[in-house]
Amino acid sequence: MKMKTSMAGLVLAGIAVTFSPVLGQMAGSPERETDWQAFFTAGFFDGGTLLNTRVDGERVKVDMDEGWLIGVRVGADQEYMGVEASIAGVLSDMDLKADPAADLTKANDASVLLGGINLLWFPVGNALGDGRIRPFATVGTGIGVFDTDFYKVENEAAWDVNVGGGIKFLLGDQGNPVIRLDYRWHFFASSSSGLNSDLYHQELTLGLGFRF
Repeated sequence: MKMKTSMAGLVLAGIAVTFSPVLGQMAGSPERETDWQAFFTAGFFDGGTLLNTRVDGERVKVDMDEGWLIGVRVGADQEYMGVEASIAGVLSDMDLKADPAADLTKANDASVLLGGINLLWFPVGNALGDGRIRPFATVGTGIGVFDTDFYKVENEAAWDVNVGGGIKFLLGDQGNPVIRLDYRWHFFASSSSGLNSDLYHQELTLGLGFRF
């Protein structure tokens, strides 16, 4: 996880260096008391073990592969704080690891539906690039629904807590469109027998949106 987190930080730093000269030369200030924003986001969601169980007395492990995440975020930002709601879906492959004695039917597909609310904190406010470069930290909560074509993991819900960070770049004379890069670390807690009680996943997404 440390390597992936470091890589996300390097990507954020690289984008900041790339866009800083361009944003700094743009005319006009994009500052508003409150910005309403909507984004389309897409990116990476890493895999992991969803369940360790037994079938016919044999140990069975259900693994979810890395997947492609697509979603939307809608929210409002002020200079130092923001809030946003999000919904996203993940499509992935699944691996069943079991002894042949378990006599399992073939199962290949996994998906996750994510929904939640996040608070955003912009530590430098509008100090960078006349308010056009907006790094942020974020924390949020919501729900994740995991589904596979293996009968023991069907529409299983888990409570989601996530933390992360990112950066927004406001383009154009009026600060539109907006490009963003986000990293989130997710902890999922479940009391269901169809999922492990604790699940950990990460996401790295790129988003395109507009202020209105």
